[in-house]
Amino acid sequence: MTPNRNQEPDAPGRPGIGDRLPVFPTVRGGHAMPAPQSVEAWVQAAWLMLAEGRAYIEDLEGGTDQPQMQQAAKIRLLEQLLDIDQRLAGRAAVDDAHCLAVALEYGMGEVVDASGPELIEAFGLAEEFGGDTCRVEEIHALWERMLAAFPGELPDRLVAEGQRDMLRTLRVWTRLARAAGLDIGFLAPFMKAA
Repeated sequence: MTPNRNQEPDAPGRPGIGDRLPVFPTVRGGHAMPAPQSVEAWVQAAWLMLAEGRAYIEDLEGGTDQPQMQQAAKIRLLEQLLDIDQRLAGRAAVDDAHCLAVALEYGMGEVVDASGPELIEAFGLAEEFGGDTCRVEEIHALWERMLAAFPGELPDRLVAEGQRDMLRTLRVWTRLARAAGLDIGFLAPFMKAA
């Protein structure tokens, strides 16, 4: 039985929202773009998840004594996921200054199927900003499910063996881009920014 997405988040014995929200729903639903656009969007999404997303997750894990830093990191992660969501939908990326507002107003549908209020719950945005605590458990649950459901490998480049896996993954992406008639150079600005 599939849990109801609208059930109370703290109900005993019920999964939290990070365990309930559908991840990459349109991949399973057959959403398709032209091959070159799709390859470019998915390679960009993969890079943003493994480079930017993992860095924000590390900040959440390492910042347990710095709740304000964790709060900033979880907002940046949410904004990053909105950017990825827009790319996978075939839309132009939203300016950084507007990502949070767009996510909370319109929700997401590609990375995770979530309304604005569900994102507020999952990312614990209702808690006091600048307070003494920062709730991140639901973010971790959601992130792990996203990694597991991603259609491809997302190596952890921040660990020793991840460097080898990253090089292998870059070669795979280069072959994919070539097969779609693209130059993998479209990834260069993302790599420089990381």
